[in-house]
Amino acid sequence: MVWKVAAVMIIFMMVIFSVALMFDNLPRAPIELKVNYIEPKNVGAVVDYGAVPIFAENLRFNHNLISYWIDEDCDKVRRDDMVAAFNIFSSEVKVIAFYEGNGSSDIKVECSNDFVELGDELFAAGEGGPSRIINTSGFKVIEEGKVILYNGEDCVYPIVALHELGHVFGFDHSPDIRNIMYNTSNCWQRMSPDMGKIMRELYLVEALADARVESVNGKIQGRYLDFNISILNEGLVRIDGIDLTVIADGEIVDVVDLGDIEIGYGRTLRVENMLLDGKVEVMEFAVDYSDKVLELKEDNNRVEMKI
Repeated sequence: MVWKVAAVMIIFMMVIFSVALMFDNLPRAPIELKVNYIEPKNVGAVVDYGAVPIFAENLRFNHNLISYWIDEDCDKVRRDDMVAAFNIFSSEVKVIAFYEGNGSSDIKVECSNDFVELGDELFAAGEGGPSRIINTSGFKVIEEGKVILYNGEDCVYPIVALHELGHVFGFDHSPDIRNIMYNTSNCWQRMSPDMGKIMRELYLVEALADARVESVNGKIQGRYLDFNISILNEGLVRIDGIDLTVIADGEIVDVVDLGDIEIGYGRTLRVENMLLDGKVEVMEFAVDYSDKVLELKEDNNRVEMKI
């Protein structure tokens, strides 16, 4: 008799479980998740540029020891001028140093014997500037700079080479005739103290990565989560391995490896039917949840979403 009662109870429990499971998996209307987070602070003005004319704010190389290469077509006078310009710039800035490399160096210096007429009896003595830039919302990272020196330098001081090197680092023409960045050259022009101050402030920012959640959207249908998320690296260096942690009501649901992310690049992740443990009120998506990656900012790594 006892075994019959036990059998009935087991069958009853199995029916209850089956009904509950069927009910739990019945099709339901999807519930959209709403983003609930404070917009992270923008890197914004890392440096107070004052009245110093520049091409763009927060423009810099992502390292302080910068390599250069001087083409073999440059004669001794122009080579010596360029090396002297590197030394002067380094001495004025104090936190930047230069060394001679090869054809893949940070700054490439070439020479030309052409005379480039600018009009009004003016001729170009040189050209310079960043030739390749990675643009993010925080920093604009110089990947390569280029200088071309023409014939016609008449000063003992390397006015032209230093002027063009200033352009490589983002300085525009100055209205101050005494400044090395004035648009026509005079032998008594020099770097202004505020140029060195700006470079020091900019290059004393530690070169770190910066992962940012650019966008996220999601919905819950029953116990299943669908979401899309985009993560960018807006820092100064590559991210060597980072992950995304999905959290439901404070409990970790899953950790997804995002791999490496280069400067200015990102990852877009689409996930469907991620199983949740019961009813959820708050979802959180956290990049580098365990804080393994050193970053410029830590307040742009998490997004909270509520039903």
